[in-house]
Amino acid sequence: MTKSISSSLHIRRHEPTRLEGFVDAAFAFAITLIVIAVGHVPDTVSDMLHALRDVPTFAVCFWLIARIWKSHRDFSRVYGLDDATTTWLSLLLVFVVLIYVYPLRILFGSMFASFGSGWLSTQDNAVHSYFELRAAFVVFGIGYAAIWCVFALLYRHALRLRAIIGLGTAEIEATRFQLAMNMAFAAVAVLSVTLAMTLPFATQPKTVGLPGFVYLLMSPIAIGLARHWRRRIDALPDSA
Repeated sequence: MTKSISSSLHIRRHEPTRLEGFVDAAFAFAITLIVIAVGHVPDTVSDMLHALRDVPTFAVCFWLIARIWKSHRDFSRVYGLDDATTTWLSLLLVFVVLIYVYPLRILFGSMFASFGSGWLSTQDNAVHSYFELRAAFVVFGIGYAAIWCVFALLYRHALRLRAIIGLGTAEIEATRFQLAMNMAFAAVAVLSVTLAMTLPFATQPKTVGLPGFVYLLMSPIAIGLARHWRRRIDALPDSA
């Protein structure tokens, strides 16, 4: 569904700008911060095998950061904006992502460390109390919400400039879909933060994972929004 809606958008720029080059470099640096596991390049088989335990953590973190990078790349190619607002919002995105790397790696490293009994991560459990667990969820959630809020502002900016960009009616609806989806993703993160701050972890340990599991809502929300906007686009007179 999401892919079919994205196909309603036309690529307006094929060559990257200096801003996009800077954003690409920043995302590459963020991935570098994740892949560093033992502080040095393994020079023995033992060190190599030890470092390879971080592959699951790196894989998940890599996928999340790559997804954010692709979202910015797709926005830049479709709308071709290079004005001051787009520049500052893109720089804000880079700023948030570089901070977001730390709670991202801690949470997933701790998760794989606890699930795999030390075989799926080199990281010891970095969470030692319910207070630290709340803090980790809150920092992660705030960063995740901020990322999608920045994307929502980028798409809102594109909507304001739709006449200058030359968006067609189907493209306007596809842009509104992207705006709504990013706002929904940010709302899920805010819900996770709220749960992390209010759930009684100490008296009800079964609620410990709820702030994390709430992110699973993003997939059905995206599917539902995609179906709704697919019907809206198909109903347009020039949808063909």
